[in-house]
Order: sequence, then C-alpha cells, then structure tokens
Amino acid sequence: MDEIATMSTSGSPTPRTVKIVVGGEGNVGKTSLIRRYAKAKFSEARNITLGIDITTQEYRLGEQPLKLALWDIEGQAGNRPNFYLGAQAALLVFDLTAPHSLEALQTWVDRVKRYAPDTPFIVAGNKSDLPLAVPTEWGIAFATYVGADRFVQLSAKADTNVTPTFVRLAELALIRAQADAGNDDLARS
Repeated sequence: MDEIATMSTSGSPTPRTVKIVVGGEGNVGKTSLIRRYAKAKFSEARNITLGIDITTQEYRLGEQPLKLALWDIEGQAGNRPNFYLGAQAALLVFDLTAPHSLEALQTWVDRVKRYAPDTPFIVAGNKSDLPLAVPTEWGIAFATYVGADRFVQLSAKADTNVTPTFVRLAELALIRAQADAGNDDLARS
C-alpha cells in the first residue's frame, strides 16, 4: 500500500511535500531558475540569496499531488549540514560561461553525498543562451563521473529546459520519498 498519499477531509489526496535542494556557486543562476519555474518570471537584476531561500510550488505527478519545497542555498553558505537534511533530490548548478563554476561543483556534490546520502541529483549548466565556455562534453563527463541522474543545459532567461528539469526532480524526489517511507515501514516491523 502506498503510504505517501494521505487523504484530506474532502477525500482528495493531500499534497506530499518533497524537499529539493538547489546548490552551486554564487551567480550561477540558481534563484533565476527557481523563479522561472515557480513564477514564470526572469529578471536581469542580480539578487543575492542570503543563507537560504525556500520557494514552494504545487505540482501533480500523475495522481500524486506534490508540494515542491525548493531550497535555494547561497553559494557561500553551502557547507551547512542542516540545509541538506531530509532532501529527496538536488539540482546542482554551474554557469556554462564560467569553467571555474563547474570545477567548484565537485564540492557541492560532496556535500550532497555527505549530508544527504543516496539523494539523487541532476547536474545542470545554466545560461545556455550565452556563448558557452564549458563544452557540453565536460558537463556530460562530470555528471557521469559523480553519479548524477543526468546532465542538462538550461537557460533561465530563455526558459530552455527549465520545466522538464524540475519535473524530473519531482519524479526523483517522489521515488526517494516512497523509498524512505518503505524503509520507515520496515523499521516499524
């Protein structure tokens, strides 16, 4: 029996909240990607995230209503274990115009693996609408090397691959939440 969906008083399933961490160095476009997905907006203005910013977005995956809790982690605040606890999926972002941001992504992968073991993640190169300084092959090779679900090239500005990426994150998060619920049931037996 699926323990993930609970029923509201009206008889319809209550949305299951899943936590998705969005990490990467500063200025790679994490906040812009979240804003593009959740609010269908993009701004050229740079907004600095201080610590963490949590955005929620309701989504339906088949018959399962979900509430995605998108945890936007400030680039400099990434080494706080409590930001990762309970995460069911992660989006790790680098800037396709800045090779150093891909190099720095290994640190973010290590944090996810250390603080949220077995959490599936996607490696994403953002700003694909600009001239690329990071070859696609590098992103693919890095994602394969670190065990990511996949590598995607995105553009928050042009709205390229943003929604499909968050849909995949929702799928990964639900699979992880269901596995966690199954493990909880086994522990109670």
